[in-house]
Amino acid sequence: MDFSIPDELKQFVDSVRQFRERELMPLEQEFLLKGNFTNEQRTELEQRARQLGFWALDVPEEYGGQGMGTLATCLVAEELYKHPAMFDFGGSPEPALYEGNEDQKKRYLRGVIDDGKRSCYAFTEPGGGSDFARITTQAKRDGDNWIINGRKTFISEADRADFCILFATTDPALGGRGITCFLVDIGTPGFELSRPIPTMGDAWEPYELTFEDCVVPDANRLGEVNGAWELASEQLTHGRLKIAAYQLGIAQRSIDLAVEWAKQRVTWGKPIATRQAIQWMLADSAVELDAARMLVYRAAWMADEGQHIRNEAFMAKLYATEMAQRVTDRCLQIFGGLGYSKEVPIQSFYRQVRVWRIGHGTGEIHRWMIARNMLGLSSRD
Repeated sequence: MDFSIPDELKQFVDSVRQFRERELMPLEQEFLLKGNFTNEQRTELEQRARQLGFWALDVPEEYGGQGMGTLATCLVAEELYKHPAMFDFGGSPEPALYEGNEDQKKRYLRGVIDDGKRSCYAFTEPGGGSDFARITTQAKRDGDNWIINGRKTFISEADRADFCILFATTDPALGGRGITCFLVDIGTPGFELSRPIPTMGDAWEPYELTFEDCVVPDANRLGEVNGAWELASEQLTHGRLKIAAYQLGIAQRSIDLAVEWAKQRVTWGKPIATRQAIQWMLADSAVELDAARMLVYRAAWMADEGQHIRNEAFMAKLYATEMAQRVTDRCLQIFGGLGYSKEVPIQSFYRQVRVWRIGHGTGEIHRWMIARNMLGLSSRD
């Protein structure tokens, strides 16, 4: 078994680190006080990144991207998320867009890759989160169009999006097997960003979306009617692994900060680094981070080898998010009152991690799915 990272990939990640240190770190104190970057700041950072070649990294070369694999994507995400701003490089479409027809690829997939268009992913509803069968936003056929009515909630990036990847029921009797995916342009009559939803986390202000007699042409239907189950499954697997990679960066930066602070902070004549309580917190954090890193890297390697990683993505996200929650809590404790202040990023990381334990499936759902796969049970069991 070879656990080494290829040298060329190490060099690329080092260039990502330099970008983070040069472009993001000078803005960190401003970010911590305000809790976010403006859309204009994010766009400017994306443009600078594109000029440096950080664009469409995971897009296959046939579509004009750099063709970097899943492991590379995870390593880049890990490095970027050592900054609390939740900043990602652009030009990478949601995986579902690769399943579009040629016209849809031209309008939407190429739009993201070539023109920097952005999408939001509208899955969650007020009456149900991860339960596909509880989607009530309804799309009814009307000739060559679909009439959509319903509401979505906690939708990330909606205020920056050019179009929405929407999941709606087209056959309620089929439950989760009666869901269809649509591409809905921002500005389509009947489609509204009804309100932002304030949250406890920095850099995340999701939106509620409403659809009232919103007319969407059948040409904007992504995939088969009632065929969105497979689209969502692949999409969520991809997202879970990236979320797991985010936690590695968050935990690593928190540990690095706590180690330096423990060496500096003196109590009763000695640095707190000499106290066993502090040493054990750091040791436990380092062990758990390394364990999470192995789960993420293994799943990424498997994906690059063409293997299915649905269960591995469940395990990686479950363990990594809970690991990062424990690590950020310990590191905040090591800092004491200063860790609770906005002068250091650990408090921001601590709050950010909390949402990752919910998004793309809660930890409880992940445990259920892992056990179900072990036992050979279906969802009906």
